[in-house]
Amino acid sequence: MIRNYISIAFRHLCKRKFYAIINVLGLAIGMSCTLLIAVYILQELSYDRFHEKADRIYRLATHLEVGESGFIGAGVSPAVAQPFKEETPAVEMVVRMNRGGSSILMKDEITIKEDKILAADPDFFRLFSFPLLKGNPEKVLQEPNSVVMTQETARKYFQQEDPLGQTIFMDGELFQITGIMEPMPQASHFHFDIIYSYITDPISKEENWGKLDAATYFLLREGAAIEEVEANLDPLLKKYLREYAMFQEMGYTIEMFTQALTDIHLHSHILGEYEANSNIKYLYIFGAIAFFILLIACINFMNLATARSADRAKEVGVRKTMGSRRTTLVQQFLAESLLLSLVAMLLALGLAELLRIPFGEIADKDIQLPLSSPWFLPSVLLLGIIVGVLAGSYPAFYLTRFRPVEVLRGRLGAGSKNAYLRNSLVVFQFVVSIVLIVCTLLVYEQLQFVRNKDLGFDKENVIILENALALGTNTDSFKNALLQMSEVQSMSFTNVSPLGGYEATGFIPASPSDSSSGSAYRDEDALVLSDIMVSYDYLPTMGIQLKEGRNFSREIASDSAYHAVILNEQAVKTLGMKEPVGNTVLIGGMYVAEVVGVVEDFHFKSLHSAVEPLVIVLSDKRNFVEVKVASDNLPHALALLEEQWNLHADGTPFDYSFLDEDFDALFRADQRVGMIFGGFTILAIFIACLGLLALASFMAEQRSKEIGIRKVMGASVKSIMLLLSKDFTKLVIIAFVVAIPLSYFAVRQWLNDFAYKIDIGLTSFIIAGVLALLIAVLTVSYQSVKAALANPVNSLRDE
Repeated sequence: MIRNYISIAFRHLCKRKFYAIINVLGLAIGMSCTLLIAVYILQELSYDRFHEKADRIYRLATHLEVGESGFIGAGVSPAVAQPFKEETPAVEMVVRMNRGGSSILMKDEITIKEDKILAADPDFFRLFSFPLLKGNPEKVLQEPNSVVMTQETARKYFQQEDPLGQTIFMDGELFQITGIMEPMPQASHFHFDIIYSYITDPISKEENWGKLDAATYFLLREGAAIEEVEANLDPLLKKYLREYAMFQEMGYTIEMFTQALTDIHLHSHILGEYEANSNIKYLYIFGAIAFFILLIACINFMNLATARSADRAKEVGVRKTMGSRRTTLVQQFLAESLLLSLVAMLLALGLAELLRIPFGEIADKDIQLPLSSPWFLPSVLLLGIIVGVLAGSYPAFYLTRFRPVEVLRGRLGAGSKNAYLRNSLVVFQFVVSIVLIVCTLLVYEQLQFVRNKDLGFDKENVIILENALALGTNTDSFKNALLQMSEVQSMSFTNVSPLGGYEATGFIPASPSDSSSGSAYRDEDALVLSDIMVSYDYLPTMGIQLKEGRNFSREIASDSAYHAVILNEQAVKTLGMKEPVGNTVLIGGMYVAEVVGVVEDFHFKSLHSAVEPLVIVLSDKRNFVEVKVASDNLPHALALLEEQWNLHADGTPFDYSFLDEDFDALFRADQRVGMIFGGFTILAIFIACLGLLALASFMAEQRSKEIGIRKVMGASVKSIMLLLSKDFTKLVIIAFVVAIPLSYFAVRQWLNDFAYKIDIGLTSFIIAGVLALLIAVLTVSYQSVKAALANPVNSLRDE
């Protein structure tokens, strides 16, 4: 019986090759998109789940609010770990980690700057399941100056030698190689090539519970509840944080909370993350796109099947007259649908494999189809069966309900009973297409707005040099050499990269009360604000505009390190200063600094967040160099900078970035979303157009006699084209009206993540509607022209 079903289905599909190809191609593209997005979503959901104890690993984080300022960060004090473990029975193991930043590694004649460096406690390899190729996981990080490397990193220094037990210089300090590990899996929320013992870092001895710079992970004991841990966090702070009582009296908030390891990648977007995490919202968006693209492909199948109902009705009538039962006919039609779907599924696997590399490049992921996985191919087969049944169920049950008497008497018109359904499905296809077009246009418009917005500083032609500490005593000679170059307009030094994430410090404005009593700075007025330590020429180098006051000056003796500051407008408001210039602030409870100027607000973070209060502190810290160069010949200027760096930096590699590229990197995730939107929008429109093309062809075929009569009666080619196109035009217009509120709501939700965003105007909606209408008209125009130019004799010869 099954063989008979397949044989009949195959013969029928061969008879209608054009429609079969349209259906297979539409389903294949829809399924390939679904496969790629499904694999991407599964990879995102799998983050950190490869650890054997993943369900019991958590991270401590901190929520701090001081007055009107505050932050949520992924770190706690290094001093927390020991009492936290000892006084919390539900905790089995605690591991502190600290990003080591960039370091210079030297082995004989080899000198390389390494960026992915981590300091970690001895239990790191016991807590996390990162496989060691060599070394004892319980001992590799126990001793000071111990270091573990990935095999690839070790080969750069030791080639084919066995690195275990050998030594290497890291920032001038000798370390011993105690372990070799495999590269960290892609599905980890942090990645490092070098891990050294945390005890080596002086910060491991920190006793101040207010210094929040240690990422602290812990293992929950089996059978324990995380609520037991959370209940003990406030008592610990109360016991060990000296300022806790004072904070409570002032109404400030400081608290620790826990984050499940498996939630970090998709749900955590707080300060101090080791890498930019993804967003669960994007998975919902991509999942919805995959669903609707597949649904559009299924609608194509249903539309063509119901449109050809008159052709199949005679077959149904004859077979019912010959004694066929309805269930048998349903099985026959479902067999045809399944055959098409399975053929499309095979083609979809090939398309998915072909598209996975460009899709992975856009998504910034190594997308791999898990062909060797025992669940993948059965899941793909199940998807093919579900799609086949879904696409073929309505046609099967619709066509088999025809009564033989009515069919054989010719009372069943071609598609007359199901025109409403068919039109509704076409409208749905174009609603989805128009929503995707609108979203793509508005995402692109928002990204252009972000790129072109006045940031309050000049990001063009500014080169950021890292590792400025390597200049050492040559700092001044390096600076003088650069300023003598005609290509260099100005330069400055800072403690952090201009867009690299600022530090936070406590600031207390001078009290308006009489300061002669010694109580000019009241603890209750303390605020935690972002700050950046800079040299004298920071403002002109960055093109930041003064609103009032002056810049730092070498000619004024009081302008010395930590004793002069410049505020942005938001800091002035937050500190409550009516006349800021000439006023003073207490920095970190140590330095009294005069406010010498106020700058206009500028964006030092992503435009996802509003401009925050910022204090620019004059300092002698020199971790980074900002160089403003002439735009005439950037490659030449860069070569001259590298030459001077090599002369003054004592062998440290020349490492640089362009400030405008660093700014664009803040929106890389949003750019990827825009590109993915655009790509899948094109595919959705293409699938919808395939169905429209086949439907237009069928409608023209069904109306061939009408067209022939109209031509004999003198109708022009233009009028016949309009006749065949107007029905589809009406459907696109209806789809446009339905799509407007849906697309507005979708884009509005996405834009809510931006503090600065475009106003949603009518332009993008009009462009989307016109584009959809144009696509539809062009799609059906070929069939319309073909039908209008056909010889009427051919369609009327049997009348």
